[in-house]
Amino acid sequence: MKFDARTIEAINACIRLFLFRVDELHTGLFFLVVPLLIVVVGAAALALIAIAAAVLLVAGALGVILMARRGINAAANHSAAARAVTT
Repeated sequence: MKFDARTIEAINACIRLFLFRVDELHTGLFFLVVPLLIVVVGAAALALIAIAAAVLLVAGALGVILMARRGINAAANHSAAARAVTT
């Protein structure tokens, strides 16, 4: 995705305006906004990692269930074949 120079300048101007307004409101507030932004981004990344781990666990559980069903079916077939030979 390519951005032209006007779009990049508009984004930079918005960021500069936001940071200038925050700094203008109160100098100490600027030092509160930046760590808060880092915490929010970190929480979002942690949430994505938790979702990925949950998907991985569900996929693993489904794999175990499918393998168990195949094992049970194989054991049932083996048992039925053993009974058919002895009778």
